[in-house]
Amino acid sequence: MRGGVCTVSKLLPQKSLLAPKDILDNLHLELLKKSIEKGDKPGMKILRGPLAYCTILAMVGLLLLGSQGVSLGNPDPTFQEVASSIYGQPVGKGDSGDLYVFGLTSEYVQPEYVDGVGPYKSFTKFLPVVRWYRPQEYWVNKNSVEGVFKTEECVLCHSVQTPTIVNDWRASGHANPRPDAEAAKKYYLGDPAAMAQKADAIAKKIGEDITVVGCDKCHGNDHQKLQMPTWQTCQKCHPEQTAGHRSGGLGSHTHAWTVNVLEFSWQLGKPPEEVNGCQACHAIIENRCDGCHTRHKFNAAESRQAHACRYCHLGVDHREWEMYSTSMHGILHDEEQSIQDWTKPLKKGNHRVPGCAYCHMQEGDHNVQRFGTIYSDMGMFEVDRGAPKWAAKREAWIKKCMDCHSPNFARDQLRSMDYGVRLSFTKWREAANVIVGCFLGGELDPMPTDLAPDWYGHYTFSLLPTGDPRFYNVSDLERMGLEMICYLTDNVYKALAHMAIYNATYGTGGAFEQDRMLIQIKAEASRLKRFKALEQKVGIEYKAQPYWKHGEYLDLLTGWKRKEGDVDLAWFQRNDIPHRHNADSGLEAHVPEVHGSPVHGQ
Repeated sequence: MRGGVCTVSKLLPQKSLLAPKDILDNLHLELLKKSIEKGDKPGMKILRGPLAYCTILAMVGLLLLGSQGVSLGNPDPTFQEVASSIYGQPVGKGDSGDLYVFGLTSEYVQPEYVDGVGPYKSFTKFLPVVRWYRPQEYWVNKNSVEGVFKTEECVLCHSVQTPTIVNDWRASGHANPRPDAEAAKKYYLGDPAAMAQKADAIAKKIGEDITVVGCDKCHGNDHQKLQMPTWQTCQKCHPEQTAGHRSGGLGSHTHAWTVNVLEFSWQLGKPPEEVNGCQACHAIIENRCDGCHTRHKFNAAESRQAHACRYCHLGVDHREWEMYSTSMHGILHDEEQSIQDWTKPLKKGNHRVPGCAYCHMQEGDHNVQRFGTIYSDMGMFEVDRGAPKWAAKREAWIKKCMDCHSPNFARDQLRSMDYGVRLSFTKWREAANVIVGCFLGGELDPMPTDLAPDWYGHYTFSLLPTGDPRFYNVSDLERMGLEMICYLTDNVYKALAHMAIYNATYGTGGAFEQDRMLIQIKAEASRLKRFKALEQKVGIEYKAQPYWKHGEYLDLLTGWKRKEGDVDLAWFQRNDIPHRHNADSGLEAHVPEVHGSPVHGQ
């Protein structure tokens, strides 16, 4: 359906509302008639079954709940209009505040968007909440209070307006840059002498005496010009930490938003409402410093604990938290979290239990990527991390493990990871071979040209280099393939890397789940091939259903909005940031001869 036009309505009487028995008889007979015309005897049995009969009766029985049902004289009513006839509720706007039964008579209302930035700024949109996550471009001060205030005046007012913010600040190193022993213990700030030494070093660096870091230092003092702090704000006093944060490559915190949001298909191809969570996590970790040590305490002890990373590093496509928390490291973390002294720096011998930062931010280095081997797109790309070319990286990891383990134990564990990852990709390649075979045989249902255009505006098979690997707007076989590589194969790596030995085999995203998905892919491929053979034998020319190309949601996808020349190709010439590989970086945009697929609208 396009524009919400409902095809189900063709089975209903194209007249004014009828009595329930007449409607039931008419609908049941029409369905039986169509089943008989197709020779679908099993379908007749289903339609005569009590479940189908009761379902139809329940739906049409609601037809006379009120006198508000619409006439079905319109040959192409929307789905909402048909639902209105059945449920007796008027069609209305989704932002009205009315309660819609199952949401069936509601019409989608697009929310307020703000214009995007980056290479696809001509059509990229965000929700207004982005101003809190990417203040550099989007911050808008909507405060109605006027005046210029000192910190003590801010604290006085906000003790009433936002008391928890004030309480957190009072417990912070900003409010207590040189705490006495009592305050350091009370607020979990660490060694008082080390705190005072750090404050003196910062004061010397910035040329200012530090007695307290007040509200104005981060937000300004003019209430009509208040700022939302970013990493640039923190840089003045914390240049070493900021330099580490800003020195990562592709896949790091450094470019989590600028590259892995502004150049990434899953963010750009969908309506902003449903991918707001993606850009929020990525924007917070790139643009601000309070994603790990939260405002307004900004306590380093908090960020040394594993839970600090859980907010972003979990879920089906990157199960780092699930794997760590079910490893022996994670289990010990839960047992000893309350007794381990997290105020101690991330140095050898200071922590019995390693949180995420102990291994990934060694000695407090804020370039989290520095200690990784190579970026493998969350583990979806295969690499042998124990190969000779990565020997230096491997030995560095073994050295870190030696804080608690023998080098031979560490070496064997890491090599087991390499072997497990290598095997996991044999299953993925076996699955990909089946999926590609169905594409080449024209057996996918639907084929790429039967779908809505991908986010490039093309109809390219999702596994081709210039395609768009995704879990939506694809055939079920391609969706299962995406889930196998992104939700399972990469998580075999995550489990093995964190020594979550159960999950690596039986559990979440493990090897045995790969087995299940491989069987499902083969079963679906077999079904498609059998259908194709039967259709050819009886002379049926199958055409994909129109709902694969159009629908109330599908018509909102980015692919329909793409136009020639809508990409800022100069963006991809920037050498101050790395770039994701996509069809626009390094290739002329939207040329069928290059991409090997038609462009929508041509």
